[in-house]
Amino acid sequence: MRQELGLEELPEDIIHHIHSLLPVHDAAHAACVSRRFRRSWRSYSSLILSERTLGFDRKNEEWKTLLIDKVDKILTNHYHNGVKVKTLKLDIGPCRDIKASYLDRWLRIIKPGIQEFSLLLPLVVKKIYSFPCLVLSNEAAASSIQSLSLFGCAFHHTSVLGQLRKLKSLSLRYVHVTEDGLGHLLSKSSILEWLEIEACSGIVCLKIPCALQQLKFLSVKKCEMVRVVEIDAPRLCSFHYWGTPVIHVQNSSQLKNVDISPVNQSGILSYARFSLPSIAHNVESLTLHGGRSENANTPMLPSKLPHLKNLKISLLEPWLSPNYDVFSLVSFLDASPALESFILRVEENAMVHDPVVGDDTEYRRKNLDFRNDSLRKVMITGFCSAKSLVELTIHILETTHSLERLTLDTTYGYDRMTCNIGKLPTARMIGKCSSLSKRALEEAHRAVETADRYIKGRVPSAVQFEVLGPCPRCHIGK
Repeated sequence: MRQELGLEELPEDIIHHIHSLLPVHDAAHAACVSRRFRRSWRSYSSLILSERTLGFDRKNEEWKTLLIDKVDKILTNHYHNGVKVKTLKLDIGPCRDIKASYLDRWLRIIKPGIQEFSLLLPLVVKKIYSFPCLVLSNEAAASSIQSLSLFGCAFHHTSVLGQLRKLKSLSLRYVHVTEDGLGHLLSKSSILEWLEIEACSGIVCLKIPCALQQLKFLSVKKCEMVRVVEIDAPRLCSFHYWGTPVIHVQNSSQLKNVDISPVNQSGILSYARFSLPSIAHNVESLTLHGGRSENANTPMLPSKLPHLKNLKISLLEPWLSPNYDVFSLVSFLDASPALESFILRVEENAMVHDPVVGDDTEYRRKNLDFRNDSLRKVMITGFCSAKSLVELTIHILETTHSLERLTLDTTYGYDRMTCNIGKLPTARMIGKCSSLSKRALEEAHRAVETADRYIKGRVPSAVQFEVLGPCPRCHIGK
C-alpha cells in the first residue's frame, strides 16, 4: 500500500484524466517533457486557445503571427490524428489579418462528440467571416453540441443545420443574422435554456417561439435594428433587454426577473409603469435604467406589481428633462405592496439640481394615500440636495413602517474596486473608491449637510441610518 507509483506505471485512463485537468498551455508543456503526456496530448479533448492560454507576450512584435501559427499547428495535428474534441474555444480577436482559409481549416475539427464551441473574431476586418454552417450539417455533430457562442461573424445558410437536439446555451454577439436565419436556428434548438443576442444586425422583429419550451434566460442588447420583441416562451424566468421598448410577452407566469435599459430616446420608466403589469405580472426582481427622454412624471396608475420584491432604478446621464419630478418614482412603490428592497442610483449628470431651501417642514408631499408594510431596505446612491429627491426620501420614511435600513450615498456609487498595493506576496488588498469631479465633490458635501438638516431628525430610532460622504482616503483634496 505504501509503494509509490512512477508516472510511467500509472494506468492510461488516469494519465488522461490528470492531463485533462490541466490548462491547455500547461498540458502542451507537459507533453513536451513526458512521453506519456505526449501520447495523451494527441487525444487532448479540451482546447481553449487564446493569447493568454498559450502564453504569448505582446512585447513581441510578431506575437499575432505566432499566435495564428501555434493555433494552426495544434488544430491541424488534432484533426489529422482523428482526435474527438469536446471543447473548442478560439479567441483570436486581436488578429485582424486572419484569413478565412485558416478559419475554414480549423473548423473542420468540429465533428461528432463536440459539446462546446466558441469563436471570437476581430470586429475590425476587411471582410466579415461567414461561419460555415455545413460543419454542423452532420446530424451526429449537430446533435452532440450543447453550447454555441459566436462573436464577430455572419451566420447565414442556417437551413443546412442539423437538429441541435442537445443545445442548451446559445450566444450570438456582433453577428449578422437575418430574422429567417435566426428562426431556422431556433427551430432546431428545442431544449435551449439560455439565449443571448447582442449587437446583432439584420433583425427588426425578434420572435421567440413557443417551441422553446425550456428557455429560462433571454438577453437582447444593443440590437439597434430591433423594433419589436415578441416572446412566447412559457418557462422564461429572466429577461434582460437593452433597446426600444416595444415588448409583447405571452405565457409570462414564470417571468420573475426583468432588466430593461433604453436606447436613443426611449422613456423606460413610463413604459415600464404602463406595460409591465400586463407583460410581467409575476415579476419579483426589476431593474430599470431611465434616460433623458423620460416624461415630467412617472405616471400614477391603478395597475399593480403584486409580487415585486426587489426594485433597482438608475437615472442615467446626461440630464433628465429639467421638468422631471423624481418624487414621481413613488408610483412604483405604490404599485408594489410586497416590495422589500429599493435601490435608486443617480448618476452625476442625471439631474438638474433644484436645491432645497427654507424650513425643513416644507418638504413633505401631502394627500398621498400610500403605506408599505414590506419595505425593509432602501439605498440611494448619488443622493444630492435636489428638492424632489429629498421629498422622496422623507416620503419613504413617513409611509414605510417596516423600514430597517436607510443608506444615502452622496457619491455616485460607493462601490469598491479591489486593487493591489505593492508587489510582494504579502501585499494587502484594499478598496479604492471611484474618482469624483470637483463639482461632484462639492455637491457631495452639500448633500451631507442636506441629509443632516432635513432627513436625520425624521428617522425612527429603530431604523439603521447611514450617510456616506466623500471618502476621507480617496476624495479629500481631489
